[in-house]
Amino acid sequence: DLAHFPTYERFAQIPGKLVLADNLNGEHFDNEEQSHPSFPVQITMAISFICLSGRIDMKIDLNDYTLTDGYTALLPPGSFFQMMNMEKGTKCIFFAISPDFIKFIGNVKLGIAFGERVKAVPVHKPEPDDLEENIAIYKELKRKLLDKDYIFKEDVAKSYLRILQCNLFQQFVKGKQDMEKPQPKSRKEELFMQFITTVKEHYLTDRCISFYADKLCVSPKYLSSVVHAVSGRHATEWITQFVILEAKTMLRSDGSSIKDVSNKLNFANQSFFAKYFKQHTGYTPKEYRAL
Repeated sequence: DLAHFPTYERFAQIPGKLVLADNLNGEHFDNEEQSHPSFPVQITMAISFICLSGRIDMKIDLNDYTLTDGYTALLPPGSFFQMMNMEKGTKCIFFAISPDFIKFIGNVKLGIAFGERVKAVPVHKPEPDDLEENIAIYKELKRKLLDKDYIFKEDVAKSYLRILQCNLFQQFVKGKQDMEKPQPKSRKEELFMQFITTVKEHYLTDRCISFYADKLCVSPKYLSSVVHAVSGRHATEWITQFVILEAKTMLRSDGSSIKDVSNKLNFANQSFFAKYFKQHTGYTPKEYRAL
């Protein structure tokens, strides 16, 4: 959560509500990144990365994404996030915002559609003029937050963030016509998406392919073949990915004991969980936690 971020000047912030960070003046994140192992976390805030130059590789909800010049990533609260690599010399801007700090105001249906779009496509490239404006707003907002004598920080932050929010929605509306006429999905693609949605709902309690096949009213053999044909990965791999990601997140950030993690993930006992975790990660839970 927001309490995990440092408090030195690069991280301009309103404690518990907003964090801004960048390396636009030539600072390097490289040493900081190398000193901390990469691991997945489930975020409780909204996050945005803007890559101005260089390259950032990350995972968002198990999927791989690359940010290069001008690309922006938007992660809503509840997303799983893992920083994989930041190329040396990369310049970027980072926002982290408490979901309670700025709320959506406007057309509810549009807001829902926008949220679904961001979950499905979290990385996009703004038009050059839009990117330039976003950077200018960021710089001015950071300047206000770092001004010790400025007493209206929360008000001005909400105003600037509201402008960014409106700009995002404007870009979304401009492209909405194309979104309303998507290419039709094949029956296999639809079944795969239904499978992933069902796994997200039940992976904590059910890890058997037959359970998901029953839910989707198909045979286990057919479901397995469709998932592999569409994604190139077996259905059991997808289920395991969700379980291991949740386990890694709990081991790193939940503060629970290994036994508690095992119980929360509905393993028969701690020993079975440890064997399962080592089989799929190469580490025991204790070794992974100590990394």
